[in-house]
Amino acid sequence: MRVIEAVGFGGPEVLAVREAPDPVPGPGQVVVDVSVVDVMSLDAQLRAGWGRQWFGHEPPYVPGTGVAGYAGGRRVAARVSGGGYAEKVVASEVAAVPDGLSLPAAAALLQVGPAALSLVDAAELKPGTRVLVTGAGGALGLALVQLAAAAGAEVTGAARGEGKRSAAEAAGAARVVDYEEVTGEFDVVFDGVGGQVGAELFERVAPGGTFFAYGVTGGNPAQVDPAGRRVVGMEQVQFAPEEFVRLAERAFAEAVAGRLRPHVGLAVPFDQVARAHAALDARELTGKALLLVTSRAARYSVYGGPEVLRVDELPIPEPGPGQVRLAVQAAGVNAIDWKFRQGMMGGPLEGPAGTGLEVAGTIDALGPGVDGPRIGQAVFGRVSAGGVADFVLADPAELLERPGWLAPEEAAALPVAAGTAHRVLGLLAPRPGQTLLIHAVAGGVGLAAAQLAIARGARVIGTASERHHAFLRGLGVEPVVYGDGLEERITEPVDLVLDASGRDVLGLSVRLTGDPAKVVTIADGLTAAEHGVRFSTGAQGGAPLGEVFAEVLPLVERGALRIPIAAAFPLERIADAHRMSEDGHFLGKIVIVAE
Repeated sequence: MRVIEAVGFGGPEVLAVREAPDPVPGPGQVVVDVSVVDVMSLDAQLRAGWGRQWFGHEPPYVPGTGVAGYAGGRRVAARVSGGGYAEKVVASEVAAVPDGLSLPAAAALLQVGPAALSLVDAAELKPGTRVLVTGAGGALGLALVQLAAAAGAEVTGAARGEGKRSAAEAAGAARVVDYEEVTGEFDVVFDGVGGQVGAELFERVAPGGTFFAYGVTGGNPAQVDPAGRRVVGMEQVQFAPEEFVRLAERAFAEAVAGRLRPHVGLAVPFDQVARAHAALDARELTGKALLLVTSRAARYSVYGGPEVLRVDELPIPEPGPGQVRLAVQAAGVNAIDWKFRQGMMGGPLEGPAGTGLEVAGTIDALGPGVDGPRIGQAVFGRVSAGGVADFVLADPAELLERPGWLAPEEAAALPVAAGTAHRVLGLLAPRPGQTLLIHAVAGGVGLAAAQLAIARGARVIGTASERHHAFLRGLGVEPVVYGDGLEERITEPVDLVLDASGRDVLGLSVRLTGDPAKVVTIADGLTAAEHGVRFSTGAQGGAPLGEVFAEVLPLVERGALRIPIAAAFPLERIADAHRMSEDGHFLGKIVIVAE
């Protein structure tokens, strides 16, 4: 098996991947096949040589105290005394990971969850309690903000950097500030920083209040004189094995219930551990850092309903010549995905098949011969298959750089919808002043086509559920309810029709336009020839992605093209995402987001 050793004290470069014998369990231990490794700030401090007098570590040693993976066929997370940066570990402190919680999420919560719950329990927070959380953009800080806000406390989050403060605000902090901007008094201070920062903020504790001094990211615990205030030290976050497992499983339950959400700021392949440590050293990381030993991928081995989808743990793919590897942040879900899954688009399966054709993420590996793309570059675009995964291989020609103003989930919703809309409008060629009817205008392709056509000067009528009409009017679309009587409800001449619905509307569309050549369908290939209309598929190609988005991105940036996110599902809920897509009647796009 592979392990990561600290071969000396120093920077991230002292971490090296080594081969080691598989571990042998002792009494009361199990072997965990590791999928995810928790990387803590303490790991980086110890690697640099800090804390030798307390921890007694000397190189070479294998860092790491938390993992998630499989033991005896069960999904588990485990705390170990050391050696966690490994593909296998032996452990006795093993917590079950419940359904509904991913292994990366479990790894991210394994050590901060028990600490946060213990601290909040000890603080006995009540509605209105004035709380200050230092290090509020870190993994433990964000968990504390969430739990304190849920208890009704008035939470102030202190952190350096706009990204960390934004995350603290999103977690429930009523106010977020830099350390120098902290004002007022607090009933409770959770200090995850220590050092001089902690000592100065201790002075903000109101008489009779409590100061929890558990953090040493500043190098040392805060040195304070209680003087009428209660001080609780590191003992509050140190647990006996049984208590640790109980608190970890409680944290997992809170996460499944939606009351405690881990924030993963960086997840990198196992052999890129130096990147994770460098991010911790720079103190720019928001939330957790994780090492991924395997890649999750949504796949199916037989055709059928959403229930045939499963999430497999696979080796992280290596890019071949001319390929790049993406760490996926978000993936789009399209009707074509479940049509593939149902077996409507091809012959017999020759093995497990992935799902997902559009993604947003960051390039984390380059194959031989790749020139131009760079490691760490934020991109979005199309993949041949398998986009619903932690990592996917891609052709650089099918990727575009993602601008900073475009969120990953928004970017992942664009390539298929915009590419299809651009291709179909190229066939229909609407001219300024012409009227285009779009069946199912509230879907991703329908919305993209409508807004592109309007930008080109066309008038757009679109069929959609009545609950979406107000939104569509805001885009400049004239909505109409679909179904029986549609022909009577469209009272003005129609020049062109795009069918994105597949609801047996081709005959009506030909009658409205008077010419089958003026109708294109992307959803009814079975009866297109019968009505003499064109059936357009992605197999017919279309403009290069760069050409499509030369028109699309400026519209998106100025708000003239919007595709709302109808729902965002974690990877483990890919079957639910497919069910929603098949049911239809939603506005915009469904996406899968990384945790």
